[in-house]
Amino acid sequence: MKEEKESLNTKNIIRGICVFILYFVLSFSAVSIIKLIGIDYDNMSLMAKQIYLICYNLGIVILFLFIYRKDIVKEFKDFKANYKEYFKGNIKYWLFALAVMYASNLIIAFIKYSMTGDISVAENEATIRETLGRAPIYTFISAAIFAPFIEELTFRKSLRKIFSNDVLFIIISSFIFGGLHVFTENVGLIDLLYLIPYCAPGVAFAYILVKTNNIFNTISLHLLHNTILMTLQVILLTKGLL
Repeated sequence: MKEEKESLNTKNIIRGICVFILYFVLSFSAVSIIKLIGIDYDNMSLMAKQIYLICYNLGIVILFLFIYRKDIVKEFKDFKANYKEYFKGNIKYWLFALAVMYASNLIIAFIKYSMTGDISVAENEATIRETLGRAPIYTFISAAIFAPFIEELTFRKSLRKIFSNDVLFIIISSFIFGGLHVFTENVGLIDLLYLIPYCAPGVAFAYILVKTNNIFNTISLHLLHNTILMTLQVILLTKGLL
């Protein structure tokens, strides 16, 4: 019995590591893969690029769901039966993270302006706004729908398979999740402060997974989070405020 448990834990760790690595490989392979079949991505129309990238990200979602299919089926049944109780119990953690995000963003903006006179947003936020303006369909679908599934299955589900210690998992999961939104080629020292607003939802989602052991709790709140933020972005963009 002990050997079976150890074997299962080893398989879970290996699966988690594989999915985690696969996320990065696939994230940087979208253009390379289509070029391998003889299609020149650079000469595709903007609409064709958006359709391709939507299908590509959908494929990643399906692949990750397939890899974790046993857990997914069990956890979805549990979530379907108890989603009201889960939502009532977990919404406060997300709201707290949201408050931390907005408060810290305001403080960082004030510090940044005081030190440099610059009122620009985080590099990741600027990239999203630029992409939203050029490719709104893909950007909205990717951020509001695909990202919550892919990121939760990668940074929560997979890392939870690797790290069984609750505190260690929450710290590592939130830092990697937040760091990937902050560390870019042009990141400056002051930009590291953006780790606070970007890690905040990561801490909340990781804690919720520890508390409920059901990935659909974090996926659903992540969907809500991104959909609200992207909808606000679209509204501000259409009114010329971005």
